Amino acid sequence: MTYPNVLVLDYLKKTGRLTPETQLKAERYIGLGYQRLLTFEAPGGGFSLFGKPPAIINLTAYGLLEFSDMARVYPVDPALIKRTADWLRARQGSDGMWANLLDTAFVTWALIEAGQYDTREVQRGLDVLRTRWQTVQEPYILGLIANALAAAKDPTVGQVLAALESLKIVEGDTTHWTARGPSFMGSHGATGDLETTALVVHALLRAGQFPQSAQGGLTYLIRKKDTRGTWYSTQATILALKALILAAGQPGAADAEAQVTVSLNGRPKPAIAITKANADVVHSLIFDDIAAGETRVEFQVTDPSGLRRPEGSNPNLMYQVTAEYYLPWEQLPAEELGAAEMSIAVEYDRTTLAVNDEIIARGRIVLNRNTPAVMALVDLGVPPGFAVETADLERLVAGKVIQRYELTGRQIILYVENLQPRTPLEVTYRLRARFPIKAKTPPSTAYDYYNPQARHDAAPMGFVVE
Repeated sequence: MTYPNVLVLDYLKKTGRLTPETQLKAERYIGLGYQRLLTFEAPGGGFSLFGKPPAIINLTAYGLLEFSDMARVYPVDPALIKRTADWLRARQGSDGMWANLLDTAFVTWALIEAGQYDTREVQRGLDVLRTRWQTVQEPYILGLIANALAAAKDPTVGQVLAALESLKIVEGDTTHWTARGPSFMGSHGATGDLETTALVVHALLRAGQFPQSAQGGLTYLIRKKDTRGTWYSTQATILALKALILAAGQPGAADAEAQVTVSLNGRPKPAIAITKANADVVHSLIFDDIAAGETRVEFQVTDPSGLRRPEGSNPNLMYQVTAEYYLPWEQLPAEELGAAEMSIAVEYDRTTLAVNDEIIARGRIVLNRNTPAVMALVDLGVPPGFAVETADLERLVAGKVIQRYELTGRQIILYVENLQPRTPLEVTYRLRARFPIKAKTPPSTAYDYYNPQARHDAAPMGFVVE
């Protein structure tokens, strides 16, 4: 989550709301992420998913955009930005395009943000976008084109945004745009719609056009947050944050003053004072020990002195209510376990063994849809007190069954590129018992990283080590 940290730190700096403690924490996370990102640079330049050649054009453009944003808040080697931009510029075709119109828009946008506006390649890319945007009916690609033109302050952006205005979907006070094909990361469906809407809203705000649609799009994004306060996938979260932060930085975006009291079933928490200084800060309240049955959450908004406001005069404040609860695994509804688009099953050759014995685990993952997953992640649960025999995982990498693996205290994380539909991925690995113990694995999970609604959880398994 390095990129979201970059965006938030940049916003806090611009608005003067950054504290030394927050800055230190954010810079530590960004520094770790920066070093990790460098490992994805491929030999000869450009970036790929795991730093192995060949580098990929749109991933390199994504990296350049991230490093350009990062350079505003953290020391980034200028030579890295230059050689990444040079690598992209060298891959422009004789027709002024990079592979296709999607890549052309994305690369042009990234190069402009990296300070390359005056280069011949950017100007040729802009010429392509000006002359060919009318051939596009896909809102996602039009959103990328609009952002490139808006970054260049090109007047053609108004025509592109007008075309997007005709493609919007209005539902109540929300506005969104539906992706007709996958994003460059392979997102589709609900996640693709989030990316597309965030792209369009960002371009609308930057160009200062169709403010009502921009506001409706912002409302849509706010209401689509997941329970963790993000937008399901990393890419959707980044684009949503870029749009929301751009909106928050505009004049009058955070000028509310009020006092808010939140009650649950008649039990109020202490009032929260909303001021111009903290109107865009998230205030969290936690209610615990909630009994089963109907639950009523009430909000009372008054002026700063505690007096009720006249009808219709309350400030436009955002809120989110989430709940967490626990159930025994066998009581989980089938829809919460997934398996519609992705399925996983893990079997073990035995569950009772002695110290230093090994068990053989076999995992089987199937993508149950018609389109591949650009990146699938498989989290295999490891019971406490067991060691993973990494030689098995190294063989999976060498055989290109998986591209990479990582170990945590309780998981084996497998990275799988281009998981194909209805082609089972089968992995075999060994675990060695280190201590006498009676324990369960965490659930094993498989999911499409860029479309996390495609996921499935396999039940935990219990083991006895004697």
